[in-house]
Amino acid sequence: MCQTNRVWLLITFFWAEKRKPCNIWMARARSLIMLLLLLLLIHKGSSIDECRESSCGPYAQNIRFPFQLVKESSQDQCIHPEFCLYCTENKETMMVLSTTSGPIKFLVNHIDYESNRISVMDPDNCIPIKFLKLNNSSFLPYLFESQPRTIKYSFFNCSSVRKRHLRNYDHIFQGQDMITCPVYVSDSHESVLTLDLVSCIKMFDMATTVTELLYNSLSLSWPKKNCTKCEANGMKCKWKNNGTKGETECFDCNKKRKTIQIPKSLIYASTG
Repeated sequence: MCQTNRVWLLITFFWAEKRKPCNIWMARARSLIMLLLLLLLIHKGSSIDECRESSCGPYAQNIRFPFQLVKESSQDQCIHPEFCLYCTENKETMMVLSTTSGPIKFLVNHIDYESNRISVMDPDNCIPIKFLKLNNSSFLPYLFESQPRTIKYSFFNCSSVRKRHLRNYDHIFQGQDMITCPVYVSDSHESVLTLDLVSCIKMFDMATTVTELLYNSLSLSWPKKNCTKCEANGMKCKWKNNGTKGETECFDCNKKRKTIQIPKSLIYASTG
């Protein structure tokens, strides 16, 4: 029986009991309130299942530790908010990166759990501006994924173009809207004539080991958590509920029991 039906049965029962003497009815009404509170505790306590891998859709990647997948309106349930993911209406996986410049949204393209790397895309197709914000701020625990080679990029201000697409826009950014995203990035060796950037103003050049800017994508890495002890004993890692931020503990899914810690004060109050 679902939780909603239980609640309505309880309400119906106590409504029928209302005809009894006032002191009896008041005592049972108090018990009803306590039981409703207990049901809410049970519902909240079972909202995140560390053993079950979940995804945003049939073709989306499964999400597991260190990430947690929740509803967009329930991100406060994440033990470690930096690793909190949620699903969009289009069944895409989204993350909100907390930075010193403010929160920035990204679509999750792929997670490599072995190498601790997450590939993200900009839902607004404006990766140059998002990259510059990240490059000038801290977004721990993540770092840019470094590559062995260095690429020199050129950044252009194309706000004076006043049209949605450059003539050769499909050369690199097929979906970049030059009105809503007037900052354009290119390989510094490419011709401005070929890219139709003559009307744009060159802002600066930048040499970096970030290699995916030309494809509306970024690769980020996070510190590897030591789960060797847990895995050696056939268990999984999870974030520690009441520990210091970043602490993990082992979790045995084979012996998992759905237990809820009920405050003694509620038990005493419901029993009178």
